[in-house]
Amino acid sequence: MKINTPHILLPAICLFLFTGCNTGRELYNEPAPLIEFDVPEGLYTVKTGKTLTIIPQISYDTGASYTWELGGKTVCTDKFFVFSAQEPGTYFLTFRVNRPDISVSKQIRIDVLERAVPHIFLAVPDDGYSVLKGTPLTLRPIVENNENAEYLWKVDQVEVSRNSTYTFNGSQEGSYDVYFGVVNEDGTDEIFFKVHATNTPTGNGNLENQKDTLPPSGKYYRPVKAGSNPHWSVLPEYSPAPGQFINDEETGGFTAEDTPEKAVIYAGKRLRQGLYISLGAFGGYLVTGFDHSIVNDGGFNLQITGNAHDNSSEPGIVWVMQDSNGNGLPDDTWYELKGSEHSNSQTTRNYAVTYFRPREPKRPVHWIDNEGNTGTIDYLGPFHSQDSYYPLWIDKDHYTLTGTRLESRSYLSQSSSWVSPSYDWGYADNSDQDLFRISDAINHNGNPIHLDFIDFVKVQTGVNGKSGWLGEISTEICTICDYNLIK
Repeated sequence: MKINTPHILLPAICLFLFTGCNTGRELYNEPAPLIEFDVPEGLYTVKTGKTLTIIPQISYDTGASYTWELGGKTVCTDKFFVFSAQEPGTYFLTFRVNRPDISVSKQIRIDVLERAVPHIFLAVPDDGYSVLKGTPLTLRPIVENNENAEYLWKVDQVEVSRNSTYTFNGSQEGSYDVYFGVVNEDGTDEIFFKVHATNTPTGNGNLENQKDTLPPSGKYYRPVKAGSNPHWSVLPEYSPAPGQFINDEETGGFTAEDTPEKAVIYAGKRLRQGLYISLGAFGGYLVTGFDHSIVNDGGFNLQITGNAHDNSSEPGIVWVMQDSNGNGLPDDTWYELKGSEHSNSQTTRNYAVTYFRPREPKRPVHWIDNEGNTGTIDYLGPFHSQDSYYPLWIDKDHYTLTGTRLESRSYLSQSSSWVSPSYDWGYADNSDQDLFRISDAINHNGNPIHLDFIDFVKVQTGVNGKSGWLGEISTEICTICDYNLIK
């Protein structure tokens, strides 16, 4: 029988062509790949420097390949990805499953947070603490990043407490080795120091309170001469507290001054140019001297200008000194010029604040006062982005400033503006009233004292406070002069 070959081959050829054209469909007759992550909505969190392993659950990925894309670039082709970042921020990572017939992707978000390693701040004297034997010494360190932290105190290698504070009580005379450690999920910090228990009472260290309150003799009076300058002629000290303008090159005019001598030159240059000098937060000060003695004639004798304007008072306490020993240095007794808050019960004399150098760049400055209160000089990066607000030229990790503190008047108004009303009189950078009387001098007990003349003037930030997002209250000074020569 004769076979009709074309009729037999035609269906076979068509079947072959049909199968070849649909190879992908036939091999992958399963649904599109399904990607699932082990966190809701693909939102991950990790700390800087730590790794995050991401292992997606994938269905229907037979014969597939994989790509991970970060910032538009392929960073991995494995089924899982190990992510790590050194800088905090938000990162978007795309995972793609590539099957010959289809490609499916899913994006996840990774929030990288700064590691919060604990940091201990404690103002330990260079040679350790000294206390009278049997007298309790309460140690209250500031611990930064203390969330979920654990504490450990040891004395002579023996555990004594697991609280954040510890009261030492040495019943026997001698030196004790004290250890304090803090640990959290990100790291550890520790400090070692000595406590000396003695039989001899220790002083309070405040020599100013122990000085004679009698008026100085006036032996080294320097009369005004032809050509005497009404403005200051020497600037022996510039010791600001930490603040947002300190070390700031853009608005503060600093140029990385890293020694006290350079800081003094900086301050003198600014004042000669008619520019302001910031004294930083509470206690920061500036000292100036003159080429003659400024006489107390009973009226206004000093003019000190700042940059105060309506409802923006940042009061500075004014102090005066007579060169009693005649050595030309401000190393005699300072006398405060009283102002309107002299008798206010909220005014505190001999108030002291200790400031601590931040352990990392662009961090707040921690402080503790002699009343046990703690706080920070906030870091305001969008406005003042220098690495630190702690003066670069102070080489110690902490320093203490002492003076008279006024009650802060700063408040948030109904219009959401911070307001700092001025005080009635007697303070620099407080209002447009910029004149001062030597006859307002008082001694360390707050009692009036008569000075025939003075040789040095100190201005010191008088408030420990801040105005929300505006930052710390800091006195600014523009000019200091002998008003007797220009009135």
